[in-house]
Amino acid sequence: MTEVERWGVLEVQVDGPVSTVFRHESGESAYAESFQADDRWLIRFMPSLEGTWHYAPPGTTVAPHTFTCTPATSSGPIRSSGTTLRRADGTAYHPLTTTWFDQGADDRWAEACRALAASPFTRVRLLARSGWGDRLDRQVRDLLAAGVDAEILLPSDEPAIRHLVNRLAAYRNVTWCLSATPAARYLAELIAECDSSNHLIAIHAAPEAVDPGPPWFTHLSVPLENLRGVSALRRDYAKPVLVDACGYEGDGTTPATSLRPEELLTRIWEGTVRGAHVTHGEWYVGSDGGPWSAGGIRPTGVVAQRLRLLREVLDELPDGVEPIDDYRDAPTLAVPGSYYLQYLGEHQFPERTFTLPAGSYQVDILDVWNHTVRRTHETVTDTLTVRLPGTQYQAIQIRRAS
Repeated sequence: MTEVERWGVLEVQVDGPVSTVFRHESGESAYAESFQADDRWLIRFMPSLEGTWHYAPPGTTVAPHTFTCTPATSSGPIRSSGTTLRRADGTAYHPLTTTWFDQGADDRWAEACRALAASPFTRVRLLARSGWGDRLDRQVRDLLAAGVDAEILLPSDEPAIRHLVNRLAAYRNVTWCLSATPAARYLAELIAECDSSNHLIAIHAAPEAVDPGPPWFTHLSVPLENLRGVSALRRDYAKPVLVDACGYEGDGTTPATSLRPEELLTRIWEGTVRGAHVTHGEWYVGSDGGPWSAGGIRPTGVVAQRLRLLREVLDELPDGVEPIDDYRDAPTLAVPGSYYLQYLGEHQFPERTFTLPAGSYQVDILDVWNHTVRRTHETVTDTLTVRLPGTQYQAIQIRRAS
């Protein structure tokens, strides 16, 4: 009997444009449609439950029509949970995303994928165009092998969306995003109908342009230059906030593509510590292969490397961390009483004082720009004053040891 791991991919060849229902022994069911790849018609399905599944697509060329879903070797696809993101197994998910929009001029993907695998990024935004099924299929599979998630910015025509969703939805590392068009809500409903894997769906737009409140939009994908606005978005919509365009480090000809690296780095930290997931972009015109975010072969700016410190911090965040209002002059993530992460941005504070339960704490002063960490261990009775170097781009991380 065929075996597919939980959240893996079952692929079945069929004789034409057909659909089928996959039924689990528990009674759960899921619907999938075929798509054309070269001269073949295929159906793909991502099983979410262990055990025996049955299916009977018309015109299938394989038998028997039963497979066993075995235990997972991954944490599964991304899900929304209140204002946070989690994997399907409940693991907290803190992505660090970059933008790589393929221009289709030549094949730079192999080098770009190697650069992504060696970078601090765990998620990448990809541009989908009509007729790019084979190209995107390869990219998503390569990213899956590298442990990187892919947000697919879909085109705005129904046939292309049907093809791409039917083709890619069985990959657990996929999420969907739409551009702001009058048909966006209808297209989001179409995605939800076609996608039996229930991947995340968003529309990339400011909330005042398109209301992200309806339930088929699982999270916000917003352009935002002033990251202080994250706090209000989380409060008003009670959904995860992804700032998928806050600007680009580079020397482009527009304000958005010509940010100083210090400015982009501080925007990403500011938004992250306010509880959002902020996307990196890079636009150096003279880079080898062109600007990274326009389909270049590797990031050449300084921000991508300096984000390694943020990646380390995100990987160690405790479960349940949330923004708090206790320190209104600086954004702060916390599990009150045990963990605090505060970002000071352009301010040059000489010290910061925290009110903490009595105990022992590990205190890290993070120089975000110079990528250094100064660590001390402190015993606290009621307050802790952290001495700072009085320079910009500092963060403080406090972890209770006892």
